[in-house]
Amino acid sequence: MKSSSELFPVSLLKADCVGAITEDTYLIKHNLDPDHSVQIAISRLGRQDVSHSGLPLILVHGSFTNRGFWLSRSGQGLARFLLDEGFDVWLLEHRGHGLSPRNQDYVNNSVERYALYDLPAAQAFVAEQTGRTPAWIGHSLGGGMIATALAARALPQKPSGIVLIGSQMVMRPWYLWFPGVGFVLRRIVSFRQELDGRQLRIGPENEPAGVINEYLARQDWFGRWKAQAKDLLPLWRLSSTPLLGLSGVADTTDPAKYCQRFYRQYGGPKEDVLLSKANGFSEDYGHIDMVVSRPAEKDVWPLISRWLSAYA
Repeated sequence: MKSSSELFPVSLLKADCVGAITEDTYLIKHNLDPDHSVQIAISRLGRQDVSHSGLPLILVHGSFTNRGFWLSRSGQGLARFLLDEGFDVWLLEHRGHGLSPRNQDYVNNSVERYALYDLPAAQAFVAEQTGRTPAWIGHSLGGGMIATALAARALPQKPSGIVLIGSQMVMRPWYLWFPGVGFVLRRIVSFRQELDGRQLRIGPENEPAGVINEYLARQDWFGRWKAQAKDLLPLWRLSSTPLLGLSGVADTTDPAKYCQRFYRQYGGPKEDVLLSKANGFSEDYGHIDMVVSRPAEKDVWPLISRWLSAYA
């Protein structure tokens, strides 16, 4: 494999044009995970005849989806908006999602493994290619991955900023308050090995048992937000990277009260924004439409761009 990196094997998977946008997708084989078959896809967006010069951003999608959450097949979305705003936009896909192939130990993948191995490799590669330390944007589980990597001190350099959208690591669902329910659910998920997003009508991708069971265990009675057996909330309170935390008042997946509780425990400089009509926005935003909707184009996207320009 011919590598385009001095850090680890990286190959150019494809180079496409989506309208006026160029999209170069790389496969990173970082060999940091115990499973050396892991490869992650990261796509760099560009505009024809325009060189990259702005702050690099790495966008991480949530569960049951892929880079299409940020950029539609017609070339529209938050990623395109940020590109037009002058940022250098990179789209990272979880293992087995989108253009990232499944690894041999796919069933046992977890947010902890993503945060400790995949995100640091992606940041190192982007920094190598651009000469600048990137900022991060994550939605839902993607934001949880970024927060885990930051709190665990796994990233090779302090990011210039992080934007978390509908992300939290503190909610305990009501059904997990009943003794034994979490254990039973984990056994069922382990038996099935993965959950089908299309079958559940929540997204185009599947999630492995490891990710689902990690969530169930973390939110159970004696669960904690951990990585490498270390509690991460105390380290979250000691972090110092600028943070923009967005939550939607109509979000039923990651309710605003839990997102805000999580953001407010952060120790670094932060801005916590509730997306609601009462706060001057045009909509009471939910989990998906705070990013993917016409109103978000006018309300939320410019807010993210202004914050990144000011603080990251």
